[in-house]
Amino acid sequence: MKKLLLLATGGTIACRETENGLSPALGGAALLDFVPQLRDLCEIDVRDLMQLDSTDLTAADRLAIAQAVRQAAGRYDGFVIAHGTDTLSYTAALLHYLLADIPKPVVLTGSMLPMGASGSDAPRNLLDACRVAADGRAGVCAVLYGRIIAGDRVCKFDSHAMDAFVSAGAPPLGSVGTDGKVRWDVPAAPPESTAPDAVDPHVLLVKLTPDLDPTFFTALCGYPKVILETFGAGGLPARLEDAVRSLMESGTRLYVTSQCPAGSVDLHRYAVGRRAEALGAVSLGSRTTEAALAAVMCGLV
Repeated sequence: MKKLLLLATGGTIACRETENGLSPALGGAALLDFVPQLRDLCEIDVRDLMQLDSTDLTAADRLAIAQAVRQAAGRYDGFVIAHGTDTLSYTAALLHYLLADIPKPVVLTGSMLPMGASGSDAPRNLLDACRVAADGRAGVCAVLYGRIIAGDRVCKFDSHAMDAFVSAGAPPLGSVGTDGKVRWDVPAAPPESTAPDAVDPHVLLVKLTPDLDPTFFTALCGYPKVILETFGAGGLPARLEDAVRSLMESGTRLYVTSQCPAGSVDLHRYAVGRRAEALGAVSLGSRTTEAALAAVMCGLV
C-alpha cells in the first residue's frame, strides 16, 4: 500500500461558515474523516502547513509548500495538497518549476463547496487526488472534477461551477473515472535534473488594454521585472513605444505574454510584435499567464 502525505493549506475545501462568511477551519485529519474509502487505498499522514484562504497565499507560502514536499520526498510515495481554488493555478505553476526534479507525484486539489456541505465536490476531488498520487506518476498536477491537469496548464475559468478548471493550451494529462480508475492520455515526461531553489516575487503583471495611458509606465520605471499581457500573438501599440522604451532604459526587464488562453506569443510575426522585439522585450512563448509569472519569478527566462 502506497504511503502519501497530505499537506493541508486551507481553502474552501476546509471552510466553515462564520459571522464574516466562509473561512478555513478544518485541518487535514478532519478532511480525511469525510473520505473513509481512503483507508483501503493508501496510508496517509497529515501535515497542517497553514489554514488560509488561497487569496491570502504569498510566494513565501508557496515556497514553504515546496520545501515541505522536498524535505519529505524520501519518506513518501506521493503528496496531496489541499488548496483553495482561487489561486490554485498559481501554486500549481510555481510548484511545477520548484519541484521539477522530484520523482514523486505532487497532486493539488480543492473544491468549490466546503467539505461536508450538501452536494460538495470535496470528497470526490480529495479521493481522486489520492488515487492519482498513489498511481505513482511523477510530476506536479491538479486533480479536479475528474480531470488530471499538468501543473503549468491549470486554469480556473469559472468562479462558481463545480467544473471550474480547464487545461489551458494543452489537453488534460488524463482523467479519473467514476469507477475510480486513473487513465493517462499524455505520456509522462522525465523529471528534470535540477530545479530553482529561490523565488523572486518582485514581478508585476500588467494587462494591456486598448486605451492604456502611456504615463502609466512612468510609475513602473525601475521596477525589476514586468510582464505585459498583450493581445493575440503579442505586440506593442505605437503610442506606447516611447513610454516602454523609457521603462526598459530605467532597468526594468520586460516580458511579453498573451491574454489568449491558448496559442503562443510570436513577436516576429507582425510589425507590432517586431516593435516590442526591437526594444528587447522577451517572449514567454506558449506559457499560461500563471506559468509565465512562475517562470519569471524562478529566473528561468
